[in-house]
Amino acid sequence: MSFYTKPPLDAASFRIFSQSMLQSESLPLSHIIDEELFKKAFELFGVGFAQDEDAVYTPALVLWALVSQALFKGEHRSLTAAVTRIASWWASQGRVVSDTNTGAYSRARHNIPDPLVAWLVRQVAQGGESVSKLVDPVDSEKADSLVMPTTVAEVRSKSIGGRVLLVDGFTVDAADTPENQKVYPQNPAQNEGLGFPILRCVSPVSMATGMLVDLAIGPYCGKESGETALLRQMVDNLQAGDVLVADSYYCTYWLVAMCKMRGVGFQPVISSCRSFIDSYLCHD
Repeated sequence: MSFYTKPPLDAASFRIFSQSMLQSESLPLSHIIDEELFKKAFELFGVGFAQDEDAVYTPALVLWALVSQALFKGEHRSLTAAVTRIASWWASQGRVVSDTNTGAYSRARHNIPDPLVAWLVRQVAQGGESVSKLVDPVDSEKADSLVMPTTVAEVRSKSIGGRVLLVDGFTVDAADTPENQKVYPQNPAQNEGLGFPILRCVSPVSMATGMLVDLAIGPYCGKESGETALLRQMVDNLQAGDVLVADSYYCTYWLVAMCKMRGVGFQPVISSCRSFIDSYLCHD
């Protein structure tokens, strides 16, 4: 019986992402989850740390662990769980990490700026959009058998020219710390000290891929904290040919004018996304 041993991976290599997600050249996202994209992001933002040969928390491993915290839930999302995953990875490469204190990982994680992560999200989403355009059109009758929403199948069956982006807002509770309370105050309707800090978020989501395309975050209340104000932070990332789908809350003269100036279509949804698809696809 012969035995095959995988060669050890370079701790600085971003191939850990494609390997962890079981990507291969035969899969449609293989060229998106690519190590060159991650390398380009760190070079673009001038981020470099843990260059020593014996470094444990390299940029690739720290970003990998950070993403894992977002994908897992419960106790597997904790700092301790992330550090344990890194230690396990090193063990698979034949090296023992004796210190699994979370402090070093937490400090290394702060070396990765939020704009770098946001840039990666946009690039992956744009790559997914490109893949979706290569997929053969899908008849709405086949959508159920493909476990695909009928509306998405109908979008794919028509040539729109750009992305169809569904925009909506949501809120997230943050850890109740003085720092968070200062930046993201609690709901003013609650008595002081009885509520959690609240983040208001607005995100456009691709109706073809389901991927989050962009994200704006702000405080729950105060000046320029509404959903339309957050949307204004992302208008420069819209592209000519895109179609923006939003509920009636976003239907303002400013948004209509902004979309027209950028060659972006705008469709307010009064009842449901289905009504938009019916009206848009039937429009000459």
